[in-house]
Amino acid sequence: MKVSIFTAVIVLIVGLYDIAYAYNRRYRNHNHGVTPFMILGVIFTISGLVLIIMHWVK
Repeated sequence: MKVSIFTAVIVLIVGLYDIAYAYNRRYRNHNHGVTPFMILGVIFTISGLVLIIMHWVK
């Protein structure tokens, strides 16, 4: 499967942004709505790392 490094980096950035957004939002709304962003951030970050590894291994 051919993986573009650009796509992998974008997915990784989106995951890290979601984690940062959830981390910064945790005190504002008394933890309402933080969990979905944290879960999505972890999923996107892991997916981005897997895509980068797939790009290098080929």
